[in-house]
Amino acid sequence: MRPTFLAFQTASRALAASQASIDVTGNNIAHADANKDGSMKYTRQRADLTSISNSGYTQKYALANVSTGLGVSVNGISQIRDPFLDARFRTQAAESSQYDTLLAGLSDLENVIDEAENPRLQNEISNFIKQLQTLSTGPTGKDLALVARTAADKITTILNTYAAEINGVRDQQIHDLTKVVVDTDFNTIVKNIANLNTQIREELTHGNTPNELYDQRNALIDKLSGIANIKVSTTPEKISEDLTIENLEISIYDPTSKQSVGVVRNGLYNTLTASMNQTTNQMEIEINSSFGGYYGNITSSFTGGAIKGYLDLINGDGTYADTSTGENPFRGTLYYTHAMDTFASNFARVLNNLNVDHSNPALPVKPLFTNGSGDFGPGDITAANIRISAAWAKDPQYIDTTTTAAYNDKPENVMRMINALEGSIDFYRNGDTSSSKMFAGTAVQYMTGLIGELSLDVELHTKFSDTSNAVLNNLYVSRESMSGVNLDEEGVNLMAFQKSYNAAARYFNVLDEAVDKIINEMGLVGR
Repeated sequence: MRPTFLAFQTASRALAASQASIDVTGNNIAHADANKDGSMKYTRQRADLTSISNSGYTQKYALANVSTGLGVSVNGISQIRDPFLDARFRTQAAESSQYDTLLAGLSDLENVIDEAENPRLQNEISNFIKQLQTLSTGPTGKDLALVARTAADKITTILNTYAAEINGVRDQQIHDLTKVVVDTDFNTIVKNIANLNTQIREELTHGNTPNELYDQRNALIDKLSGIANIKVSTTPEKISEDLTIENLEISIYDPTSKQSVGVVRNGLYNTLTASMNQTTNQMEIEINSSFGGYYGNITSSFTGGAIKGYLDLINGDGTYADTSTGENPFRGTLYYTHAMDTFASNFARVLNNLNVDHSNPALPVKPLFTNGSGDFGPGDITAANIRISAAWAKDPQYIDTTTTAAYNDKPENVMRMINALEGSIDFYRNGDTSSSKMFAGTAVQYMTGLIGELSLDVELHTKFSDTSNAVLNNLYVSRESMSGVNLDEEGVNLMAFQKSYNAAARYFNVLDEAVDKIINEMGLVGR
């Protein structure tokens, strides 16, 4: 016969297990609205129950007897999460954030070079050609020369404006990357994750279950995954015979090269610094290591996240990039800066070379366009510094108007300029015919092609962003369906645990009746 009060222990454990399950369900219900803003702030919990057996070494030499278990024990309160879904979600978050960043930056550039809804440069080129045609009919008219010069001056002003606004977009991207994304977001998050690692370790060492701290840490890791391409790994550490805890590490991971750069290891963390290399005019990311052998430039390690998007926008030089030296081939702000410089330098080169007395080739060129210092050689003129020359600004009739029978006694150079602007121009990289040719076509076609490239990039990245965000949302829904709180499901659980609790309480009543029977009614014979 089993000990009289052994069953009471089983009943007591049943009550405790049911009460723990009810408490956990109530906590889940209290956090039902925690994740409705689209971030995983709370993970659904459950009570971990294990059966207590009365078998063991001490039973080896006991007489054979029918025995039952000793009920259940509450081993802890665990979170319901899927590591595979977490990893997929964070990888997708890096991709979505990268495309969102690129789309925002490209849209800013499109607003600058807005020739579709608000034609500026192309319109002024056409107007300049028109004024040159008018000037060709009356080359001695000072008023016509003044109008032509004003039209040319508008072109230089628009080029200056485009250069300044493109540079403004780049400066904004640099500020956002250095001051916001790296200094404020990334460095703060890794510091907070490291601090949470320390707190979690202390709680686990003292036998507690820090699920709320886990939630805080997971929310920070999700945010970090949108900033950079990260990889999260855990390694077990045996603290004592009865306690093993998991140490968490986070690294910037390049899936192509399989290279990792650690940023968090338990309570230690590495910070980043973003700075401009004045020699190469490229933004670089350096790591300040407090552990491991990580230090110096790690720019190439970023393959996703907002940081990668900003690096592409800031460093992207498109077809001007020398990929053999690792320059970024994305069409970012540098590409459009160089493209506008190519237009300005070649536009000035063609017209400057035509303004000369062709009857006397020994005479020097009379430049119509120079830079701010008066220079007009290859590489001197850019979109930012192009000006009409001081001589032309002083004298509107500075354009050489020598005539020849070939142009029906019209000003020879003016007609050459008109033909050049309406015909095909070879656009060389630095305005120098010895450099690589970037485009061949009219000035208007050059700008149309440049704007078309930008529009296609915006459209393409809009699709990329929409697709990646749709995938990210689907992964969030999948993760939420597992780790989030569903009130219907929790309501069913609450009723089930309540019935379990009532059954355990009824078990006590049955045991009480059995003990009363044994104590008060058995053994009365012979009294």
